[in-house]
Amino acid sequence: MNLILRPLQATAQELATTLAVERAAFGRDDEADLVQRLREAGDSRAEWVAEADGGIVGHVLYSPVRIEHGGDGEPLGLAPVGVLPAWQRRGIGHALIEASLGALREAGRHSLVVVLGEPGYYTRFGFAPAARSGLHDTYDGGDAFMAQALRPGGLDGRHGRVDYAPAFDLLT
Repeated sequence: MNLILRPLQATAQELATTLAVERAAFGRDDEADLVQRLREAGDSRAEWVAEADGGIVGHVLYSPVRIEHGGDGEPLGLAPVGVLPAWQRRGIGHALIEASLGALREAGRHSLVVVLGEPGYYTRFGFAPAARSGLHDTYDGGDAFMAQALRPGGLDGRHGRVDYAPAFDLLT
């Protein structure tokens, strides 16, 4: 398998393809609709794709989050991340998240990333329960709500509630 990990090219074809990937990955429209709402609101800060066999097989999106206290440094939320069912369990999601986080670190514009997901999976990328840094989410995610600094001190001085972009309010 020859896997290419790269930023999304915002062509009409790639935008549509990534929506199809999210629909197929989750077996429902919710995540694709979320991606579309984030894009329409201008809240897509970074999108990466995984390409194999000449087509897009995976997608990840980062959007802005607001932190109640000390939210400067353009903090981001990771969601959603999807891989076509036929390509799942091959490490594509892992590679996509790792590459996109590396690119965000290298760019240096963002202080931290939060994610609401399976702790056993996301700790592999350096995420830790956000509560350790004094952060909590509006969804009562507990230890499933995690954070990671993208630069030294990225979590320093931040505490309180973290709110995702308004598009998430419609996610079921």
